[in-house]
Amino acid sequence: MSTSAASTTRVRVSRPLWLTVLATFSLLLSIVTTIPQFYYVLYYFHVVVASPHANLLGQVWYWYGTHVDTGALSTDSGTMAGALEDSFMLGPLYFVTAIGLFQRRRWVLQVGLITGAMIGYAILYFVLIYTLDHLRSVTDILTFWLTTSPYIAYPVWLIAALLTRRTLFQGSLPTQIAES
Repeated sequence: MSTSAASTTRVRVSRPLWLTVLATFSLLLSIVTTIPQFYYVLYYFHVVVASPHANLLGQVWYWYGTHVDTGALSTDSGTMAGALEDSFMLGPLYFVTAIGLFQRRRWVLQVGLITGAMIGYAILYFVLIYTLDHLRSVTDILTFWLTTSPYIAYPVWLIAALLTRRTLFQGSLPTQIAES
C-alpha cells in the first residue's frame, strides 16, 4: 500500500482591514446605543434625571436635549418604544454581530442580516418621522445629522458586505489547511 507524500501546512487567512473596521464599528454602535437608550428608559420611569447636576450620563443627556434635540427630554410613548428597541434589541444585536464579524463565524450571515434589516427599518422610520414631523424640535441640525449618519451608513455597509463577501464567513475557524 503506497501513501502519497502530500504535506499539509496551516495557512493563516487574515481578516481584511475593512472587516475589522466594520466589526469595531458594530461594537462601538452597541456601546453608544445601548447605554444612552437604557438611560432614557430609566429617565422615562423617573429613576434617573437629566440635568446639569446629574451623573455624567444625565449631564450628557441634558446637554443633548437642550442644545441639539429638545424632543430628547420628552417622555412620550413613541420615544420610549424606540429606546426599548434600541437598548434591548438593537444594542445587543450590534454586539453579537461584532463578535461574529471579528471571528468570521458562519452564523453572522443570518444575525448580521437581521441586524442590518432592523436598523435599516428603524433609521428609515426615525429619519422620516423627524423629517416629516419632529424636525422643529431639533435646534442644532448639524450635530443631529452627524449623530444620525452612522446609523444610516451601518446597515448599508453591513448588508452589502455580508451579501457580497459571504465566502469570508464559510468556516468557523480563522485558519485553513492547504495542501501543497
